Amino acid sequence: MAADDKIKLIIEGLPEDEGRVRLSAFLSQLQSLSAALNKLDRESNDGKAASVFEISSISSNSPVSVILEPRPIASQRFIAGAIVEKFKLVADALSSEKDLSNFDADLLEDIRALAKPVGKTLKAATVYFNGTALNLNSQIADRVDKALAIEDECEGSIEGMLEQINVHQGANTFHIYPEIGPKKVTCHFPVDLLDDAVAAVGRKVEVFGVLKYRIRTPFAHQIAVKSLEAFPSDYDLPDWDDLRGRAPDATGALSSEDFVRELRDAW
Repeated sequence: MAADDKIKLIIEGLPEDEGRVRLSAFLSQLQSLSAALNKLDRESNDGKAASVFEISSISSNSPVSVILEPRPIASQRFIAGAIVEKFKLVADALSSEKDLSNFDADLLEDIRALAKPVGKTLKAATVYFNGTALNLNSQIADRVDKALAIEDECEGSIEGMLEQINVHQGANTFHIYPEIGPKKVTCHFPVDLLDDAVAAVGRKVEVFGVLKYRIRTPFAHQIAVKSLEAFPSDYDLPDWDDLRGRAPDATGALSSEDFVRELRDAW
């Protein structure tokens, strides 16, 4: 691993707390950073997890400093550099006036979750990586708010592979990966569809509901799911042997050869 392929999070508590960081704020920051890194990890490895993130150093004083190091999962390639470079791209866009529409909406939400507490439960928060610093503040949160603003909604449906279901603390979300159109769509589903969603993990589905579109984007990035239908798995579909003899009278009084011959003459 390159010496710089590390991620450092520094957070400082409020003056009224004498700079000490509240436990709830500390845990929230770590969870949001972990979620963002895991998304960048999958994005850098064709949608599959390739890394785990280990705490290599943590301070006990304020401001709190946590250093994370990516380690490859067994049988996966080492992509720490790619993760950090992708983080730099989104950090550069957030710190400037660059367009954010091409960035993953869920990733932007995680970064917004890192920035929102600043000025409320934290005095300051900064992420450092490869010589780059992303100062998390209300301006960053506002930029993400504008980028994720919903421009249009409509009833519709979309097909794709259902993966990455999350029911933790009632989140009730999963992602589908369409073959065409958007790379990924985040699906929010009601609790009465929980069993159907869990049963459909790893299968192709069609989800129906309210599609939501970000500003200046041609494809929906979210859907409020009202119903879903899972397609049969490949091993559940019949093969040619299963179809043999299913319709013995399909050709009437004609033999199979004569039936096909008549069809050809009809051309």
